[in-house]
Amino acid sequence: MKNVSLILLTAFALFSISLRAEIEVTEDLSTYGYIDMAAVDLDDGEGSQTDISEFELGLSFMPVESDWSAVSEISFNGDDASFETVTITYAATEELSFTAGNILSYQGFETYDATGLYQFSYSGPGPLYSAGYAVGASADYVTDEFAAGVWVGDTDSDLSFEFLLAYTGVEGLTAKVIYADDPGYETFNFWASYEVGNLTLAGEYVDTDYEGFGDFNGFTEIGELESYMFLAYYSFGNPAITLRYSSVDTDNGDYDKITVCPSYTFSDNVLGLIEVSWVDDGASDPTEVAAELLFTF
Repeated sequence: MKNVSLILLTAFALFSISLRAEIEVTEDLSTYGYIDMAAVDLDDGEGSQTDISEFELGLSFMPVESDWSAVSEISFNGDDASFETVTITYAATEELSFTAGNILSYQGFETYDATGLYQFSYSGPGPLYSAGYAVGASADYVTDEFAAGVWVGDTDSDLSFEFLLAYTGVEGLTAKVIYADDPGYETFNFWASYEVGNLTLAGEYVDTDYEGFGDFNGFTEIGELESYMFLAYYSFGNPAITLRYSSVDTDNGDYDKITVCPSYTFSDNVLGLIEVSWVDDGASDPTEVAAELLFTF
């Protein structure tokens, strides 16, 4: 699937699931979304920034007596507006469904939306490590113990494919293997998370070979990329803390990051956090500090 790069994707954090809400407009139509405000300070000479990072509004249309459903999400980031998920789904059975539209990649542990992260930043340098959306079609088979999916889309030069296998047969455990074959890259992604009590542990491995060189957000002329990520999240009730270590190795430079992120759930709809990340990028080695306030509805 075409995405900004290939490290991360869909898995909602515990506090994220509890925060995410829906407003029922009619029996068939509901709306949801969030407002994300953030202040970021860097000590690498780029200064600080405070803004409304994103306002997202989603509509979910699920007729009660129909096997068809549709979802549309619009994201506003202060400069422009764009569609994210825009899909039509047919549920052939309780387990098997077919979807067409603008679909989020299967890849990655960390999610595209702020509501699905255990912390503020991504494990790699900037949005390079956020999975993206692409127009295509998918078939997904989901049970209580396993899931399988395939996505296919049409790029400028050829077809792009993603394949997913997931195991959820042990309480608290989620393990996923994703393989992507695109005209621009080939990637293997494995991640697993385990929840026991108030503790969540997660790990991820990504191996990507690019077909051509390009400028990837600071890494120039990358042909190969290999990354690791380890995360621990513990909830004390309303307060919680996330610890994360990530390492990205390429044929043109390395990137290591240690993150500490305490958070607090003020209500069912409001989450606040402060993050400090120490980065070793072989150049400016910045310390990144961020404060975020997230309101979901």
